Amino acid sequence: MKTFQQFLNDLGARESAGNYKAFNKYGYAGKYQMGEAALVDAGYYRKYSGIYNNDWRGEFTGKGGVWSIQDFLNNPKAQENAQIVFKKKQWGYLKAVGADKYTGLIINGYKITPSGLLAGAHLKGAGSVISYLKSGGKSISKDAFGTSVESYMKQFADYDVSEVTGLIISQSRNSGK
Repeated sequence: MKTFQQFLNDLGARESAGNYKAFNKYGYAGKYQMGEAALVDAGYYRKYSGIYNNDWRGEFTGKGGVWSIQDFLNNPKAQENAQIVFKKKQWGYLKAVGADKYTGLIINGYKITPSGLLAGAHLKGAGSVISYLKSGGKSISKDAFGTSVESYMKQFADYDVSEVTGLIISQSRNSGK
């Protein structure tokens, strides 16, 4: 099983080819392509009104010396810290919707794992992950580039993320669905 650091490295490679200065056409920033909502969760940003649309019209908090989107793009240490904080927050969201209860089940021929859940949530959020799980793998949401939650859950299924989740990976169970 791969380590949490390998999870982060591989996720960053998938999101931006590991480029800390990456900024896509939808306003997602850095190695992990984090948006406004993610940086709010990580404590780096405040959005005062409106929807999370990555217009970056809110305010950076100064955490880790990050006062602007440019500061964030130029600060690999802040990006790594933000991602770890965000993953812990995401695990809380996944637990809140009950996604953690699916760990170990087999859906569409692959095992649901904590690292797969985190990767799916990274792509489309905990809501899309639980929809996928509750549908037995029939409801497969995709991001704006056409990448599916299922593909992320499969690609990132074999990592030890216990330092985020506190879970020890258990034996497979069949879903019976």
